[in-house]
Amino acid sequence: MDKTLRKSLEELNIQFITKNIWDKKVEHLKPEYCPKSREQPPCRKVKVQRISASENHPAAGQYGLFAAQNLNPGEVVLDYLGYVTSEEDADDSQYVAQLAPGVLVNAFKMGNEARFINDFHGTKKNPNVKFQRRVDDETGEWRLGVQVLKRKIRKGEELLITYGWGYDLAAE
Repeated sequence: MDKTLRKSLEELNIQFITKNIWDKKVEHLKPEYCPKSREQPPCRKVKVQRISASENHPAAGQYGLFAAQNLNPGEVVLDYLGYVTSEEDADDSQYVAQLAPGVLVNAFKMGNEARFINDFHGTKKNPNVKFQRRVDDETGEWRLGVQVLKRKIRKGEELLITYGWGYDLAAE
């Protein structure tokens, strides 16, 4: 595991996970044909970096996720991993994304590098990645991939997403 990633996880008291952790209350929603989750080791395509406190960025002094190599349009870079729970049991975390109707992935206290993707508002004109719901070909598990949008992301460029209106309002 990269030193910056390890340091950022320790500093924020976040558990690094390599697969989604399903809450017992929603485990019955896991597809029947999905007997196991596939482990996802740390992703070499991206790197967690601290954003300079002097930078004009909403997350200045915090962390962001940056391309460690060029990323091509349409490429699924990594999956957004976390604690899988129901909408009813979700907390007010800004690290929640919808996996399926009524089912959320919360990366507030456990997740992978994808939890460091910042919202594009206040940084760039548009996001350069999006969440892409998919089914893992190998296991049949629902996944929430992070997919590159229409233009190439160059090495060293920050990955930025739109978390939607709920995120915008919660961040204010």
